Amino acid sequence: AASSTTGTGAADALALLLQEDPLLLQHGLNLYSAGTVSSDASGDDNHEENTDDAAYAYAASLLHDDGSSASSNNGGWMSSSGEYRQRATEALAEVNRKLALVESLAQRVSRDSPAKVAGPLLRLHGFELSESSESPSQKSNSDVATLTATRDKADRLERQSQVLSTVAHRVETALQRGVTRMESATTRLSRVLELSATLKMILRLQFEARKLGSGLDLDSIRQGGIIDLRDLTRAAASVAVMEDLLSHPSLSPASQEGSIDVVEKLRPGAEAVAISVRQAAAGLMDELQSQSTSATVSSLSRLGATLQVYFHLGELPDASWRAVSSALATAEKASGHLFHPTAVKRMKESAQSEAMALAEVEAAKSKEGKDDFKAKDSRQRKKQLDAIYERLYIRKLREKRTAAASKWATEVSDASSRVWNLHRVLAARNDPVTRKNFLEVVAGSEVPKDFAGAEEALLQAQNENKDIENVTDTLNVQDFSLFSLFWVQLCLGLAGRLQRLLKYDGGSLESDVASLYPSVRSASLEMVTELHDVMQMGSASSDDATGLSSMGSGWNPTGVMGGSAGLEDSVFLGGAVGMDGSLDDPFGRADEAAGGGMGASADAWTHPNSSHDAALDADGSRPTSDVSPITSSSALAVFSSQEWITLQGEKASDGAPMGLSPLRSSFLEQCKKRLFTPLEFMFQEAVSVDENGVAIPVLPTLPSRYDIAKIDSNIREELSLADPRQGGGDFSMATMISDPIVSMVHEFCVLAKRAISEIDENEEAETEAMAHNLKVAGVMSSLASFVRNAPENTYVNPYRPSQSPQHEEASHSCRVALLPALQEIESLVKNTILTPLTRVLNSHVATAMSKMHRSGAYLQDPRDDGSQATSFVQIHLVDQFDNIASAYLTPLPKEYASIVASTVATFSIYSFVSNAAMIRPLGEASRLRLTQDLADFELSLEQLVFKGGTSLSLSQIAGGKPYSELRAMRQLLFWNMLDDKTLSPAEVAKALLRETWVKDVRPSTLFHFLFSFAPTLLTSPHHFKRMDAHQYVGAMIKLDGSVDDGEASAWMTTMACCDAYQQRESVDGSMADGDRRVGAILMILGPELLRRRRQ
Repeated sequence: AASSTTGTGAADALALLLQEDPLLLQHGLNLYSAGTVSSDASGDDNHEENTDDAAYAYAASLLHDDGSSASSNNGGWMSSSGEYRQRATEALAEVNRKLALVESLAQRVSRDSPAKVAGPLLRLHGFELSESSESPSQKSNSDVATLTATRDKADRLERQSQVLSTVAHRVETALQRGVTRMESATTRLSRVLELSATLKMILRLQFEARKLGSGLDLDSIRQGGIIDLRDLTRAAASVAVMEDLLSHPSLSPASQEGSIDVVEKLRPGAEAVAISVRQAAAGLMDELQSQSTSATVSSLSRLGATLQVYFHLGELPDASWRAVSSALATAEKASGHLFHPTAVKRMKESAQSEAMALAEVEAAKSKEGKDDFKAKDSRQRKKQLDAIYERLYIRKLREKRTAAASKWATEVSDASSRVWNLHRVLAARNDPVTRKNFLEVVAGSEVPKDFAGAEEALLQAQNENKDIENVTDTLNVQDFSLFSLFWVQLCLGLAGRLQRLLKYDGGSLESDVASLYPSVRSASLEMVTELHDVMQMGSASSDDATGLSSMGSGWNPTGVMGGSAGLEDSVFLGGAVGMDGSLDDPFGRADEAAGGGMGASADAWTHPNSSHDAALDADGSRPTSDVSPITSSSALAVFSSQEWITLQGEKASDGAPMGLSPLRSSFLEQCKKRLFTPLEFMFQEAVSVDENGVAIPVLPTLPSRYDIAKIDSNIREELSLADPRQGGGDFSMATMISDPIVSMVHEFCVLAKRAISEIDENEEAETEAMAHNLKVAGVMSSLASFVRNAPENTYVNPYRPSQSPQHEEASHSCRVALLPALQEIESLVKNTILTPLTRVLNSHVATAMSKMHRSGAYLQDPRDDGSQATSFVQIHLVDQFDNIASAYLTPLPKEYASIVASTVATFSIYSFVSNAAMIRPLGEASRLRLTQDLADFELSLEQLVFKGGTSLSLSQIAGGKPYSELRAMRQLLFWNMLDDKTLSPAEVAKALLRETWVKDVRPSTLFHFLFSFAPTLLTSPHHFKRMDAHQYVGAMIKLDGSVDDGEASAWMTTMACCDAYQQRESVDGSMADGDRRVGAILMILGPELLRRRRQ
């Protein structure tokens, strides 16, 4: 009864809800379509009854699904249980359809008329809305959105999103069901494909196994016998494929399907063949790497085929780096044998023992054969024995060092040649299938840690002078070089080893180790020259000409199809194509004809004792000779090559040592130390005291001839280290050894400068300080002579008359390198000794010439008895010049005496001419006497220059300008153009400019000479300056003989004199004691003469 009451209440509530919704009523969505629906004639009772039935049926289907009977008010149509369930189901379906229609209608109405939807819903939920009539303006104001409307809109949007989410979920579910069905359908197909791929791999594995079993001599490969490179290459390709297949997860025993019997049967055989192929390839590589330096076409072809095997196996980079590392280990081992403390000590001890034995034998022979040896006492005999021992010891030690260095160079050269051949083959070979270049494959791999230092150095060189954005941290593939990495790493290791050796035991072996440098440099130069020749031959003749085809299988140089075989030189040399490198092999003969197959130069066979194929010594080194062999590579090409620069460490980055740079630095330091040792006793300060014990200043002690000779001996000994016969080095060291000599000369000049005394110009020339300076000049002259002659005395004179062009070239290069030392000596002597000396001497000459005006030598008349007055030159200048020659030019060396004589002669000529031109008035008698004195003056200067020791005459001093003016002065004295009073000043000036001797006379000389014809009102220049004549001349002519600065000053003074004359003439023009045209002539001549002089 309770359940029936509840069901009835629910049905009534639902019916009321359906009746209250005006929209449902309007569209008839509250009617039950399954029952009897009233027509238009039906009444309201039927409508109400249908509505109740629908609501009750819906509620009854929800509450009474167990089939129990309803109350008595439910009507007769519910009499049976089956009909009840059917009607309930239909009612539920009808409600669902109506709800869907309501939702769609609500969405459409909400879009078109939102207000019609919001109003009923608000009233339905208990909100009262006034329906009073409003004006249109009020209605428009009420249409403004409120918070409630906004919330409703948000709710509506939320419901719409829920609907869309539901639809999306349904679509996703449908798609997922489709995907699931597709996956289940294709699972079997994927399995089929996997099995098919596995079957293909098995078939390919069986195919490769059959290839290994047929046509390939596996027994030879396994046993290490004679191997056909073509069979080995094919076996490597098959092994590479089989290993790749066997490593696949599908064929692995650890796969999910388990092991495959067919595959497991093939696996042991494949692994065994792989091991055999690798062993054979390793054996071939070791065999090729252990061969001699010369590489024939056959060996290069075998190397290319071996690399092809490693390429198939995927081990090409590893194999290449192993070969380079092996060569590096060999080279470092050779360096360890030479640059080791024990080796250095053993070398010295062996030379001492052998030299002592030979010295005793030689002394015994001298004792038996010479009576004078018997007559000597024991001390003299011991001294002679020591001298013999010292000479033999030096020779034996040089021979030991040369042999050890040659052996080291031979081993390093062999290792370097192997690396170069490997790099050359890698660069020339391409895989015929993948077209990959072997060198690019190696470049793409990681550089081993053993070559990290070389990689860093090459990267730094690669990124040098690049912008920051262009800097890279990997080597460029196009510039990648295995040989460069090997060579740089070898030089880095060599530098580190040398540094440790030089510091061994506190540097006790530094001098002995540094003495190895000449021999090591000579051997390394020969080694680099041979490598350079090999590289040039390899690059000049293409790899195809040497049997290295980039497309072939290792030996065929004609490409894949062989269409260009007729173009190869080897075809025209006879023979058939072979691979054994025998004499019948045309490639071998082609290689010999092209210079390949041997590391010798093209013209080596034309020079004796220079064949590359000469037998090696017992210790494995090449036979040494006194002179380095002539090679086809020029010295400039070798010295500018990167290999030589790197080995010498000339361009080490960041101050890091490279190659032989530590040994070279130590060698130069030892040379400098030996050269500087005698300087400790040069120019020592002397000490002296008087009778009271007071110190007296004493001039420094000068070096003796023995001291200077000792320096000369040291210079020649150091230079002889560059002589292959005397010092075991090479001639290219001459320039390098010259640097310590220049440093020694610089230090000697510093000491000599301290010993030179300063001389005042007003001081008497005959002083002790001046004599001391002259002795210092003699010492510097001796040193300069020794330095100048040292190259020729070291490299040329010992071999005359059979000296070679190499000796001449070494002497010339050394002489050029020593020029800074000679220039420093000359500069020191000129600036500190000769220049002060010439200034003092010229000041004395100027004082003597000043008497020309003070005594009026040329203003006196002839004597009454008719004889001429005594010559001014004979009285005042001849003795002066003789004193200069005897006191100063004779003690000086010739090269310095000539400088002093030339400077004194130049100054004397200019000074005499200038003083003579200023004589005023100058009559006929004075002109004749002055002409005679000019001849005496010229003769005196000729004797002075001759005593100076120079080969130049007076006319060649200072370019001949002073002597030309001296000769022109004679013609100037007898110029008489002013005698013609009818000529205007312009005509006189033009006539004077047309004279041939005018170009040789200074403008000031001509100006001052014209003053002798001028009126008294035209004041002389020295009077205008309120100076004596000799002071005025001294202002124009410097004590060193230069006159260029005084010409402009003389012209300015002349113009001032002419201006003053014009003013005086305008005031008092009645005085006519001279030629009044002189002033105008001077103003016309001056600018033109100065212009000509500037040109």
